[in-house]
Amino acid sequence: MSKIKILVVEDESIVAMDIKHRAEGLGYQVIGVTPSGEEALELVRENPPDLILMDIVLKGKIDGIEAAQRIHDDFDIPVLYLTAYSDEETLKRAKITEPFGYIIKPFEDRELHSSVEIAIYKHEMDRKLKESEKWLSTTLESIGDAVIATDKEGVIIFMNPVARKVTGWDQEEAIGKTLVDVFQIINEHTGIPLEDPVTKVLKRDAVIEMNDPALLITKDGTRLPIDDSSAPIRDENGSVIGVALVFRDITERKRAEKEKEELLKDKARGELSNFVLSALPVFASNIPPQVRNNIARSFSDRFEKNTKARFLKDLEICLGKAANTPENIFRCYISWLRDFFSNLGIETELTDENGPILFKFHNCPWVDDTDASPMFCMICRVIVLRSFTWTNLHGNVGQTHCLEDRDKYCNFEFVINYNE
Repeated sequence: MSKIKILVVEDESIVAMDIKHRAEGLGYQVIGVTPSGEEALELVRENPPDLILMDIVLKGKIDGIEAAQRIHDDFDIPVLYLTAYSDEETLKRAKITEPFGYIIKPFEDRELHSSVEIAIYKHEMDRKLKESEKWLSTTLESIGDAVIATDKEGVIIFMNPVARKVTGWDQEEAIGKTLVDVFQIINEHTGIPLEDPVTKVLKRDAVIEMNDPALLITKDGTRLPIDDSSAPIRDENGSVIGVALVFRDITERKRAEKEKEELLKDKARGELSNFVLSALPVFASNIPPQVRNNIARSFSDRFEKNTKARFLKDLEICLGKAANTPENIFRCYISWLRDFFSNLGIETELTDENGPILFKFHNCPWVDDTDASPMFCMICRVIVLRSFTWTNLHGNVGQTHCLEDRDKYCNFEFVINYNE
């Protein structure tokens, strides 16, 4: 193991040489002796020591305290003060430089030895702690999730760049504010404010995952969907000293989920369409009139069994956060019905201006086959009449025009009581 290198800064030459000999007798390597603060700075710059023994009172423009401060700021080398002065004012000035100890002159060899060893050890521990803090800080600054740390009172003490970007708050603005000032979250569906993570963590003394779908209100008022988790920060004794909040903007994930949902919805509609289309040849053959109603009833039951659950799910998605009013339910129902018939190749529209509510068919892919079998018209009628019952709306629907009756088009008229 290499010897500890020491620089002695002492303006009394006899005392300086005595310190040098003592230090070398204890096994240390004295790499220089200087009487002035200015020269000490030059020596440190040219050949940095492991430790400096610094007399507080030095001749020249720079005294020992000022020299120690510059060395602390520029070189991070531990300083042990040598002084015959122990008055409060001197110690107060010296403390500002964060020295690693004081040796009051005159001193014994064992005092010098213990002070040097403790100073070297403490400086090494400080260096490792700073490296650890730097590593942790760099990690938090670099990770892709947003991170906010608070004390146990909920006052923000740290925000990483992602947190600043997501919330819209600069670190200088946010530090010192309470979390609820910067991190405002509401329920995505109800808009009701959610309990702030600090309060939840301190109540339960545990890691908390957010279960409610949440929106973060950013500084400029934008609402972003987020996921988050919060955990207590503990000291070496296990006591909670703060809270760490980790969250992420899930706007893109929500968009991808919605796109996937739409694809699945289209697939489901396609499956329904295939079911109807595959059933048509069976019902399209020449069927005796006496069994027609039984077949239509059977188709109606099968249609409900295969379709109703998907319809109710689509209705829930369509309504979303909207109120379950008859107007909204009917709007979503008609939208679903038009999509369903569109998948069968039938284009439709709804008209309700200055008259009855009419659901009109613009075309029919089976128009040439209706003479051979009226079952085609019966199937469309079943789809409209049966699906309307799933809405639980107060009202009724009836067919006013039908190809089966030699009309040129098909119409269904809805009568809805919006007041019930």
